[in-house]
Amino acid sequence: MKTFDGEAFGKEVVAIVTDYLERTLSPMAARIEQLESRITLLEAQAGTTKSRPVVRIAARSGPAA
Repeated sequence: MKTFDGEAFGKEVVAIVTDYLERTLSPMAARIEQLESRITLLEAQAGTTKSRPVVRIAARSGPAA
């Protein structure tokens, strides 16, 4: 009887999940890229190109909790 090889099993599961996610999410990623480029084009045409917002976080003087 063959013994269980956990490492090989884990690699097989990771490969299956990775393949599934790539096939499932790649159409959505492509659509998001299309929409982002369209928004950029429309903003440029309207002359309302916006820069990305700057997020500032105040530093605390006390120790981190």
